[in-house]
Amino acid sequence: MEELIGPLVLVAVALFARLGRRPNVHRGIQPLFEEFHSKIQLDEHFERRKLREKRETLLNVLKEKLSPIELTFVPFLQGSYAMRTGVVPKNGNYDIDVGLIFTCGVKRFPDPLVLKRIVHDAMDMHNRTVRIRRPCVTVTYQKDGVPEFHVDLAIYMKQPDGSLLIGMGHETSKAEERKWKPAAPAELKQFILSKVDGEAQAQLRRCIRYLKRWRDENFIVGAPLSIALTVAAARWFEPKTLDDGTHVDLEALLHLVKTMQGKFELGWSTKKLVVNLPGPVKGNLMEGLSPLQMTSFSEQLDKLAVVLQKCTGDVQLCDSASALALIFGSDFPMPVARRDSGDFCRAGASSCAAMRQIA
Repeated sequence: MEELIGPLVLVAVALFARLGRRPNVHRGIQPLFEEFHSKIQLDEHFERRKLREKRETLLNVLKEKLSPIELTFVPFLQGSYAMRTGVVPKNGNYDIDVGLIFTCGVKRFPDPLVLKRIVHDAMDMHNRTVRIRRPCVTVTYQKDGVPEFHVDLAIYMKQPDGSLLIGMGHETSKAEERKWKPAAPAELKQFILSKVDGEAQAQLRRCIRYLKRWRDENFIVGAPLSIALTVAAARWFEPKTLDDGTHVDLEALLHLVKTMQGKFELGWSTKKLVVNLPGPVKGNLMEGLSPLQMTSFSEQLDKLAVVLQKCTGDVQLCDSASALALIFGSDFPMPVARRDSGDFCRAGASSCAAMRQIA
């Protein structure tokens, strides 16, 4: 028996070494990911300035309309706009998430829907459509009959101890569904922005944007919330770089997706992913998905993992780019053609094989 211990130990060591081995990633894939990111990232200058101007105009109008009834609020940015994880929308309908903190007290508006109706009526003008939704009041601006951008106004009430409550409920909500719920938007923002710092923070934001575009490309209905993907990414992200400091977004994204796969729990009828809110306020950000939608999300996540995994190892760069374009959309670029190597074509995924034959 003793003579078997040595070989078994060697096999175990080799197995653990293989399991812990980092995937081999083609160096040419990182520039493609960064180019892809530059296409889907909400422009830090033009678009953000344009949206900022629209937001300020809207808030000034709202302040003016509420002044006669002695309603005041303090606005603050929240969501992807505040966390710098915004993605250019595929349909062109940009969104801005703004929180409005009122201090008049819950006693004045025990039913939050009453306050939301007041905000709705103040915003209801000829160049906008306004809708009361469960978590917010949405103001949509039209251009030539097509939505150009919308502002989601979340209604908060400040408590004497400084904590916040968010007004939930819409026009058809039952009485018990129209209520003030504890909320901690500042803690949520801090969790995302302080998880890592420096270049690792930049890589985290890129991975969040990759997941958001993947969601937009692969879900028609039943898509997970952006904030759910964002919190999941922040919680389970691990930065990946080469020895020379070069970032490897493919490896970081693959590690994140595999970690998410491993976090699924067995439910009554299907497995589910739980993404809890960070901070003092509890809640599962994935609870809005039905069992069928959760199954679909799991299957799509599995497909994403398979594609990312196949893009590691000894794979032609063009083949990797072609596979990635199928799950991330046409904004994912093809590599520039090089006749002296196996790296090919910006002409499109369908011509990669032909380009290899020419070279």
